[in-house]
Amino acid sequence: MPNLRRLLYPAYRKLETNVHPLRYLFLEITQVCNLNCRHCGSDCGRNTQLDELDTEDWLRFFSYLAEHFDRRKLAVVITGGEPLCHPEWDRLLNGLKEHGLAWGMVTNGYDLTEGAVKKLTAHNLNSVTVSLDGLKKNHDWLRGKKGSFDRAVRGLKHLASARIPFFDVVTCVNPRNLDELPEIMRLLKQVGVPRWRLFSIFPKGRAAGDSDLLLDKEGFVAMLDFIRQAKEEHKDQDFDLNFSCEGYLPKEWESKVREEPYFCRAGISIGSVLCDGAISACPNISRSLVQGNIRKDDFKTIWEKRFQPFRDRRWLKKGPCADCKLFNRCQGNSLHLYDDEMGHTALCTHRLLSDPEIKTAADSVC
Repeated sequence: MPNLRRLLYPAYRKLETNVHPLRYLFLEITQVCNLNCRHCGSDCGRNTQLDELDTEDWLRFFSYLAEHFDRRKLAVVITGGEPLCHPEWDRLLNGLKEHGLAWGMVTNGYDLTEGAVKKLTAHNLNSVTVSLDGLKKNHDWLRGKKGSFDRAVRGLKHLASARIPFFDVVTCVNPRNLDELPEIMRLLKQVGVPRWRLFSIFPKGRAAGDSDLLLDKEGFVAMLDFIRQAKEEHKDQDFDLNFSCEGYLPKEWESKVREEPYFCRAGISIGSVLCDGAISACPNISRSLVQGNIRKDDFKTIWEKRFQPFRDRRWLKKGPCADCKLFNRCQGNSLHLYDDEMGHTALCTHRLLSDPEIKTAADSVC
């Protein structure tokens, strides 16, 4: 059955692209953050540099979503910045609950106290993703704040006790935490985390050109091999481990590190509204691909009529993708890897892993 599923996946992807049902909508409610992460793709910090929507704007948009979309089929995901840093977080929570939206959040875990978790569950939190990027020393190094590891682990324990319907941890793998992956896994299982997703850090935002953050080919293979072995060891246990949607992989890896074949769903079933009202696909995508703004445009019309750059990606067939025979399957790699200055993807994961001459991510796009 898994092999048949993969064989039919191109047809499924084509149908999903044509129908483009909005399943996940990320709302970047603020760029303000209580940490200073070395790899941040949005350059978040203590203050925002954008004209952010105010609380009333967001509450009106919650009402709009409840009126124009089937709340049983749409999951709203609150992100940032750090959502818990929003100055009127309680009002936003009340608005989500009042309008009956199925919602989740992405958080760094720093402010996930017992009281905060109780408040979230009281407002019908359905899902939560927490970042844990190494053991204590390396997590605090990457997140730019001492004590962030201890507070994130504390938050994980509170979430595990709260029995939230969907709860997972994401880890950004880099050269400093690569050898810690087995110990991180033991910690997560001990705490009671049921799901774990691993990412490689991509060369954009603050991470661009930072060799301390980027895996070379050997490191990338080591990460995938760890996932492969861990998935095999845990296939009959209540612990789910996968590589993220981070790029198209050679087929010898694909089925071993993911439950489903690679598919960048940005703009196909995933949309976002950024902190200033900009309408896009997933929040990490270049702002050059913004399609409108909820301050002046009707969101549903934009989703239906203006998202062609996400649904017809032939414009990405340039740079390292220009003559690639795998383009129909890869579609130019994950859209969050597209780089405006380069004019093409910033990382070809397939080439990095399959070309014996390639040693680093930078070489894979030359």
